[in-house]
Amino acid sequence: MSSNVQGDLASVIADAVKSSVGVTFNSIFGEPPVSVASEGPTESCARVASVISFFGTSPWALTLVLPEETAVKMALKFTGFEVPFDCADMGDVVGELTNVLAGEVVAQLNRRSIQSQMSLPMVARGNDVELLKPTGAPASHLGYQSAQGHFWFEICTASTVQRLCRKPGTAA
Repeated sequence: MSSNVQGDLASVIADAVKSSVGVTFNSIFGEPPVSVASEGPTESCARVASVISFFGTSPWALTLVLPEETAVKMALKFTGFEVPFDCADMGDVVGELTNVLAGEVVAQLNRRSIQSQMSLPMVARGNDVELLKPTGAPASHLGYQSAQGHFWFEICTASTVQRLCRKPGTAA
């Protein structure tokens, strides 16, 4: 895939994610979040992050990052009951929220004639959680503010990921 086609695909993926965030969060939380330029808190804080990989036309990954306060408020609104941040159920709640969003992303991409299938979400929780992407892999950041608080997404698209995911014995 040429770099120009890859760049166009990254733009289409980002647009599908933005549309999906609006639709999904409006449905779950009663209003869409507002896009903000911030890349998240600069101070140390506890966070939970959920990653879903996508395969099809091109491999890519989506990470949802929620600071502790936002995660607790979203979990309450999403489930209808309190879920403590340090409870094992928090991983299930954030993973399921990411899964619901990813389902809408796949639908949005299919409408744009881009085939995509999603993996199960992987969730990490801790202080200053940092998920490392493959070196040189292009990434986009989407920051949001909602009634539940600030949160953000990272979108990591192909290039390096394609080389890492190729079948053994095929050219890089």
